[in-house]
Amino acid sequence: MDEKERTMQISERLMTVASFVSDGSRVADIGTDHAYVPISLMLDNRIICALAMDVREGPLARAKKHIREYQLENSIHVRLSDGLSAYQKGEADSIVISGMGGALTERILTEGAGKYEGVRELILSPQSEIFLVRIWLRKNGWQIERETMLVQDGKYYTVIRAVPGEDGEARQVEDQYGGYLLKHKHPVLLNYLLQERETIHKILVMLKKQIAESQNQAHIENRIGELTDKLLLVEEALLYYEM
Repeated sequence: MDEKERTMQISERLMTVASFVSDGSRVADIGTDHAYVPISLMLDNRIICALAMDVREGPLARAKKHIREYQLENSIHVRLSDGLSAYQKGEADSIVISGMGGALTERILTEGAGKYEGVRELILSPQSEIFLVRIWLRKNGWQIERETMLVQDGKYYTVIRAVPGEDGEARQVEDQYGGYLLKHKHPVLLNYLLQERETIHKILVMLKKQIAESQNQAHIENRIGELTDKLLLVEEALLYYEM
């Protein structure tokens, strides 16, 4: 394979995930799917080696195929694993978990307890319920050293780099929207918050119009209460941009 072919075009989200991995790392990519992240990192000579792990045989077969195409069989090893179950302590410096929901990411991290010796960083990109992951990190001796937010195909994505350490006092607004992003006044988060505020306002107006005619007023009132609480949290987050 010539030098031109030893490059890989990956999405902006995966490119961002890869960029958060420290140079010279041994990587364990959990839920690797096509193994795009470890392949890209190896092609850029940024990591020493990698484990590409997935719970399903189908994605692992695709990963193996791509790894062979780039002649990286000696550097990236494929392993069937439910989360970190087949990972052995000390095999990696950097653990990547990307593209899963927040609850599943939290479960994988919890079930991996006792396996983090020697791990210098967790690179995480949950696609939902990100607050669950931030809370887990804070409660389990990890601090968010870096975080970013991006938009791809109209969807917002967050990427986190956590390292061992204490992350300070808990604040609901920072768990929900990211203390690092808020304190650094991240512009993509600002756009997200403004959209959230507008959407919540519109839904509240609609619900308040419906409540008089509805047969299920209690349900609508509960929903109004939930959205009002959410709106207050959005407004609290927006205050960071005024500091």
